[in-house]
Amino acid sequence: MRLGDRTAEGYVLLLGTVFLLASPYFAPEGGYTRMTGFKAAAYAVLTLPYLLTVFLERPRLRGFFRAPERSLCLLWLLFCLVSALFSPWRRTAFLGGSRREGFLQLALYGLSFLLLSLRRPRRRRLLLGFAAGVLLTELVSLLQLGGLNVLGLYPPGMGWADANLRYPGAYLGTLGNAGQTGAVLTASSALFFLLLLWGEEEKRWFLLLPLFLGGWVLGEAELTAPLFALGLLMLMALFRCAVLGELSAWVCASALLAVSLLHRFLSPPAGLLLSALSLGAWLLLRLGPGKRRVRPLSVCLGVLLPLLLLLFVLTYEDWYTPLLEARRLLRGEITSEMGSGRVYIWRQVLTAAKERLFLGAGPDTLSLRGLPPYSYVSEAGREVTLSIDAAHSELLQTLVCCGLPAALCHLGLFLCAALRFFTESKGRRACAGAALAYALQALSGISMCASAPVFWVLLALSLPEGGDLPVQAPEPDRQK
Repeated sequence: MRLGDRTAEGYVLLLGTVFLLASPYFAPEGGYTRMTGFKAAAYAVLTLPYLLTVFLERPRLRGFFRAPERSLCLLWLLFCLVSALFSPWRRTAFLGGSRREGFLQLALYGLSFLLLSLRRPRRRRLLLGFAAGVLLTELVSLLQLGGLNVLGLYPPGMGWADANLRYPGAYLGTLGNAGQTGAVLTASSALFFLLLLWGEEEKRWFLLLPLFLGGWVLGEAELTAPLFALGLLMLMALFRCAVLGELSAWVCASALLAVSLLHRFLSPPAGLLLSALSLGAWLLLRLGPGKRRVRPLSVCLGVLLPLLLLLFVLTYEDWYTPLLEARRLLRGEITSEMGSGRVYIWRQVLTAAKERLFLGAGPDTLSLRGLPPYSYVSEAGREVTLSIDAAHSELLQTLVCCGLPAALCHLGLFLCAALRFFTESKGRRACAGAALAYALQALSGISMCASAPVFWVLLALSLPEGGDLPVQAPEPDRQK
């Protein structure tokens, strides 16, 4: 194993364990503010030495530009740099503002992706480390959801139950913000789900535990974007199931994930039915003829399930706000308060983006643009006014801060992840699918250094040797 491959393996292992769990434990006050700054510092401490390893051994540069992700990343960095140089707030544009994602932070993302995409670490060891880190993160989150302030994350005398009531926002996990924890758990759950379908059969079932707990945390936190991202990825994976063994694994993992994600809304009979379905599919997978071809059945299910979901949404009459808003959206009824105010925020951001369409105002300078604040009435009956310092969409954030060319490059990276999901072999397909799941939730999420590195690492690991996109369609998957 080459020196560069070993350093890449060590770097990813540290990101999946030390960085994921790093926190200023038991901060006496201002736990969330301290955690965001701590994460940025920890990421820089881990990434800068790794970037210096490029001088220890020359990376494999053959076929560098054959992978469109590398070209898009370089162009993205270039446009972000130009935006920072011409920003009215140049210092903030380079060092970062309220979200600590100035150009220097973005450069760490891009350069680490480029270097990591040229290395070949052993994915099995990385998976074990990442699964362990995610599992510990989930356990900490469950303790916080249960009422404990195990990291000193909440203001004195408060806890998770006080989110958006006694303090603005929602804090959760070792990543600080509930949205950031949701982004990482979305990517990790997608990775574990896909590896249950296409990983090594005798070594993959340990992933059921972090998959189930990740869904349980997302369900308890009532995060909507992960539900959309994971649901769409599960549907896309269904179309890729070619043999009975893969379809059985899909049914088993999907039923289990549905139970954990929707446990707050499922009736006891529905939960028991899904659990029985998961157990039955697992038994069929272990005992049945796994090599029997079932692609027509997978396609039929892939068409039928969205139709049933659409019918459910159109007839839904209960209390869950995202489903009610989805029905109104299908009917063309769009209001500013939809999406917890995201529609209002997106309208303000698009208006600001038009003022500096091609250059933007500089990375992480949205809080300096003076956008009209968003006001809402909390569950406690008090009016809350929040300044807009994030677009609540990574693509819109890039558009308003770094300009249209950078946003198009950013979108291109998301599309490349989707393309590789449908063209790559099993291991890289899982990494591409996990990166795609992150991208889907990022359409209505916030980019921060606590969660963004997960996307760049997964995208880098989805690239094949040499970085080429497959010239021809891969051979049909077969169970070994």
